[in-house]
Amino acid sequence: MKTQIRRKLTLFITLLFLFASTGISLTRPAMADNQHITIKGKIVSVIYGVWLPFAGRRATIIIKDSRGKEHTVYAGHRTGYVPRRTPIRGDKVEINCVKNKGVWAAVLVTYK
Repeated sequence: MKTQIRRKLTLFITLLFLFASTGISLTRPAMADNQHITIKGKIVSVIYGVWLPFAGRRATIIIKDSRGKEHTVYAGHRTGYVPRRTPIRGDKVEINCVKNKGVWAAVLVTYK
């Protein structure tokens, strides 16, 4: 009887440890906001941040659309570029963005 309780307790502790060590998040995912936009325009400036190991390079991209309004978009290691190259000032782009923690995060940058 005691061995069954001990086995169950050992299994429970092992599963608890595995659950905690895998980093399974109980918070709401960033994509859950369901707010997304597509911005078309010309890049006014690109400000690169520090390169981080395993996280790539982060950037802040400022885009001016056809109406003259400037949009600030943040790009990170999960941002895709078509064709695959870093953006520079003067590029005409179309950027698909999602709202992430109150700011616009670039998902896909397509050069025109």
